[in-house]
Amino acid sequence: MQSKVSMVVPCYNKVRYISDMLDSVIKQDWNNVEIVLVNDGSTDGTRETISKYKKKLEARGYKVIILDQENQGVAGAIKNGLELISGEFVCFPDCDDLLHTEYVSAMVNALKSFPEVNCVVCDVVGNGRVSWSPSENELSVVTLLQNEQRILLKKFILASFFQSACVMMMRTSLLSKLCIVQNFKTNVKTTQEQQIWLPILASEKAIIHLNRKLYTYIERDMSIETSVTDINAIYDYAEDRYELTQKILNHYVSSTENLNYFVELSNIVKYLMILARINKHGLEEYKQINIEKYVKGVNEGGLLPFKLTTQIVDEFSFGMVSSAVNYYLTEYTPEKKKAVLFNRGKQNRLIAYGAGRIANRLLPVCIKLDLVPNEVWDIKLCQDDHFYEIPLVKPKFESLTMNDTVILFIYDKKEVEQNLQKTEASVLYYQDLLIEFFCKLN
Repeated sequence: MQSKVSMVVPCYNKVRYISDMLDSVIKQDWNNVEIVLVNDGSTDGTRETISKYKKKLEARGYKVIILDQENQGVAGAIKNGLELISGEFVCFPDCDDLLHTEYVSAMVNALKSFPEVNCVVCDVVGNGRVSWSPSENELSVVTLLQNEQRILLKKFILASFFQSACVMMMRTSLLSKLCIVQNFKTNVKTTQEQQIWLPILASEKAIIHLNRKLYTYIERDMSIETSVTDINAIYDYAEDRYELTQKILNHYVSSTENLNYFVELSNIVKYLMILARINKHGLEEYKQINIEKYVKGVNEGGLLPFKLTTQIVDEFSFGMVSSAVNYYLTEYTPEKKKAVLFNRGKQNRLIAYGAGRIANRLLPVCIKLDLVPNEVWDIKLCQDDHFYEIPLVKPKFESLTMNDTVILFIYDKKEVEQNLQKTEASVLYYQDLLIEFFCKLN
């Protein structure tokens, strides 16, 4: 018999969207599902829609539990829903998103393939406003993400790891092992994601990554994330998230030294979150003061081997600098530094990939570090055949050898990385160069 999978679904005033989501639940190719629908004081007809779908879900063979409560927010809905589940596995889809037909089955099968691992995460079609019709013939690539020295916790705090709990499934036994329900806080204004992810990433040795898009996140105007647009509301939201992170980490990180480290990371992210919303909502008048607070927080945290300045941010852009900071904290290793030094003055081919804004800003850095590329690759060739005085050509991955080094001067690099993995060339990132340059400045 198939293992039972519990879904906890908070529902609040989503009458326009919940039918599509519940239809995608009915279409799951997994037969043993328990769905807990928590009606969090809806006033728009959501409750009536849930009642209508109860019969459809039961006709599909699913167990349906409906919990009605006064409005407590999503955290309260999740906590109360978790107290009712009985499945071997549990997941947390939102009531206004869409599920691939194999959302449940693929993640259950991944967990069964790794019985010692308690959590799996799938990829997502994100921020879409239209329905998604995925290919039914996609293959799942399963990777085990090791969590040595809590690297995944670092990445989550710095928003470099999956942030949504909707794309994750866990063994229900993990809830009691980590006392997640007992420690769940309901009087919060932020989302529930931290209260689920932080305990797991602070404690588990590995996470399964199912490299397949099984979940569609559809951004709505009235979600918690999108409805925070006033500057004071942005400050309050970021501060609440920061304080909640501290409280959760207090439960799950025992060493004072380690706790202080992760709290410092959270402080940095507070300003990243504020600046992201300032940019999104055009609140330019608040940008500079928060950049200064970010720079101060990074420097006072003592997490880096160099000091930032607002002049550095002005020269390279906040996006590039903050990306380099996050990269140093999560990806940078002594081997990266050696690779940069090794390529100085090297006679073999050095290739820059990308001739856009990043390359324009970093070419002077390449010159100062004695790392001038032999050629620049770009899929969008300019009218001439040079980038400054460097030959500009279309990418030729098949020409790469073990003696070549490619420096990626692009943000969206997944497809390029996949092509480079098929070669023997060495790969550096623009963040590697920035870190080396910032160290030289201090």
